[in-house]
Amino acid sequence: MMRRVVAALLAGAVGASPAAAQSAADHPDFSGSWWRYPAYSGDPVDPRYAPTPIPDPPLKPEFKKEWDIQQKKLAQRIEEGQPAGDNYVHCIPDGMPAMMMGMFPMEIMQRPEKINITQEAFNQTRRIYMNEKLPKWDEVDPSFFGRSVGHWEGNTLVVETTGVKDYVTFRWTPHSESMKITERISLLSPDFLKDEVTVEDDHLEKPWTWAWTYQKMPDYKMQEYVCEDNREYIDEDGNQRLRVEEQ
Repeated sequence: MMRRVVAALLAGAVGASPAAAQSAADHPDFSGSWWRYPAYSGDPVDPRYAPTPIPDPPLKPEFKKEWDIQQKKLAQRIEEGQPAGDNYVHCIPDGMPAMMMGMFPMEIMQRPEKINITQEAFNQTRRIYMNEKLPKWDEVDPSFFGRSVGHWEGNTLVVETTGVKDYVTFRWTPHSESMKITERISLLSPDFLKDEVTVEDDHLEKPWTWAWTYQKMPDYKMQEYVCEDNREYIDEDGNQRLRVEEQ
């Protein structure tokens, strides 16, 4: 009896392997290291792979006024050569969707049941659970990256994300915790990847859309990126203190 059970299990395993392999082979493999394209503003761009510009967020009037004020302050800071005052200054992750346009490389690790994307900056990692139902936004503990689920539509990976903390903003754009981000990720060529992004939220008059492009970095190995906050320190009595710049 036991031998028959073992034989049946082995037969099933042998039969399942080719099917599983075939399933994985049905989809493009995005695994590897990628670099945002073009890497620097002003670099020459191949029009075949050019990303689409990111338009201003189509905010409702009650939110747009404050956003315009903040943009003017930001422009002034940049003109003065000062930090922009975003998450990088506070040593906290970009979160979604900002981490997908990080100025550092990112690595995609693809498996049939889950795809992980690690951004070198802050070692940020988002997890995309395949073929699961997107939970309602209030069923998810708010986080920097939210909950992402994905499925394949032909050669395109469609990823939906919700549950992003309301203070995790992209381009200082306010949003609610019910914000939904939909990405359509596909290969433009073996070395170029495209991510079409659509943000939907009650703060917006209509969906906010754009596309990023990434170029493959075949030999690149991700580096450790630890953001050290040097404003806090421990004094001689073991108390946590905050350094305050002297006037």
